[in-house]
Amino acid sequence: MKKLFAKLRASFATRSWRAGAYSVFAAVLVIAMAVVADLAVSALPASMTQKDMTANKLYSITEGTEQVLAALDRDVDVYWLVQDGHENVTVQQMLNKYAEYEHAAVTRVDPVRYPGFAAEYTSEEVTDNSLLVTCGDRSLYIPYSDMWTYSDYEQYSYYLNYYGQEYLDVFTGEEQLTGAILSVTSDRQPILYYLTGHGETGVSESVKNALAMVNIRAEELNLLTEKAVPADCAALALFGPVRDLTDREAELVGDYVADGGQVLVTTAYADGETPNLDELLEGFGLDLIGGYVMESDSRYYNYGYIDLILPALGEHTITAPLLDGESYTIVMPDSQALADITTETSPAAVTPLLTSSATSYVKLDVEGRTDYDQTDDDPEGPFLVGAASEREDTGARLVVFGSTRFMESDFSDLVSGANLDLFLNGAGWLCRQEQSISIHPKTLTSEYLTFTDSAAGGLKVALTVVVPALFLAAGIGVFVKRRRR
Repeated sequence: MKKLFAKLRASFATRSWRAGAYSVFAAVLVIAMAVVADLAVSALPASMTQKDMTANKLYSITEGTEQVLAALDRDVDVYWLVQDGHENVTVQQMLNKYAEYEHAAVTRVDPVRYPGFAAEYTSEEVTDNSLLVTCGDRSLYIPYSDMWTYSDYEQYSYYLNYYGQEYLDVFTGEEQLTGAILSVTSDRQPILYYLTGHGETGVSESVKNALAMVNIRAEELNLLTEKAVPADCAALALFGPVRDLTDREAELVGDYVADGGQVLVTTAYADGETPNLDELLEGFGLDLIGGYVMESDSRYYNYGYIDLILPALGEHTITAPLLDGESYTIVMPDSQALADITTETSPAAVTPLLTSSATSYVKLDVEGRTDYDQTDDDPEGPFLVGAASEREDTGARLVVFGSTRFMESDFSDLVSGANLDLFLNGAGWLCRQEQSISIHPKTLTSEYLTFTDSAAGGLKVALTVVVPALFLAAGIGVFVKRRRR
C-alpha cells in the first residue's frame, strides 16, 4: 500500500501532471470568466447589447416613442398577458425597449393562472400577447389582434380563402402602446365633436377606438339643439355631409372658426348645392370642385379601379411619419377634387397633403353613371384631394379630405393602415397634439435581392470561376516565393 501511495505522489510531481493541472485550471478559469461575462452582459439593457440593422428598424422604437417615454413624470404599468410558451417574439422585443425607461414598468401576467386580473380593467375576452396599460385609475386594453394588419391585400385574401389563415405581416404594436401610454398619462383629453343631421356617415367604433389610442375622444354633436359650439371642443368634424348646413348652423360654425377653432372635413357627393359648406372651405382658401377624381394612368390607381386613386403625399407635420424612412401609399376611394384659391392677400395658407396626378380628371356628374371614360368636358388634374390650411389672422386650422370612406378599415388595410394614420395625424394636428402624431406600423416581410438574368449570369461566373482563380493564383504566388528562399 505504501508503495502505491509513493507512486501516486511521484506521479503528481511529474512535469506532465503539472502541465495537465495548469491546463485544467486554465480551462475552469476561462469557463468561469465566460459565465460571469454572460451574466453581466445579460443584465445590460437591450440598447447596449443589440444593434438593429434592419432597413425599417423592426427591432427599435421610434424617436417619437423615445420622447414620450423620456418625458414621463408618472409611473406607467404595462401588463403583458401571456401564457408560458405562447410568447410572441416581436411583442417581447418591443416591451424590452419600453422597460428600459424609468417610469415604464413591464410585468408579465399569465391570464390562465390569474383569470380575474384583466377582468378588473376590461370586459373583452383576453387573448395571449395582449397588453394592459394602467396609470393611476386610468387603463386601456390592447388586444393582440389590434397589433397586426397586412401589407398586401391579394396575399391576405389568398391565404384566407385557400388556407383559412390570416397573412398578417404589419406590426402596429408600438403605435398602439405609445398611444395608450399617452392616453392614460394625459391630464387633458381633447374632444372632437362630429356633426350630425346632414346625412353624415358617422364614426365607426374602430375609428373611435383609434382616436382614443391617441388621446382624443369623439363625441356626437347636433348644432340644431345647441346655442354654440361647446367650449370644450378641441376640433369640430363634418364627416361626409350630403346636405348643406342650415344658416343657423353655419353661423355657429363661423363664430367658432372666427374664435380660432379647428375644423376637420371629409367631403361626400352631395344631393344638391351646399353654399354654406362651400363658404366654410373658401374661408380657408379652398374651393370644392365636387364630382369624383379618376386616374387614367395605371400607376396612380389601385387594382384596376380608376376611382381608387393613389395620390402623392405633400410635406407637412401631418404627413411626416408617412414620408420618413420609406414612403407609404394612400388610397382614396370616391374622392372629390379641391382647388387652392388663395392669393397673396389671403389670410389662409394652404398646404397640399394629397395631390392627384397630372393625368387625372373629374367626373362632375356621377349620379347613376356607368361610363367613367374621360371626355373633353372633364376638368383635368392635378387636383388636391387632401389639404391643410391655417389662417394667420385667427390661428384657425382646417384639414379636409376629399373622401369620407378612406380612413375605414376596408380601404386603410389595403395600404397597411396608412389611411387611418393620416386621418389620426390630421386630428392630432387640429387638437394641437403634435406628440400624438401617429407612429407608422412596421412591415415584417423580408426584402429579397433580385437580379436580372444577365446580372445573375455574371455573378455566377464571378463566384465559380473568377474568385477561385484569384485564390489559386495567390496560392501559386506564395508557393513560388517560398521555393525561391
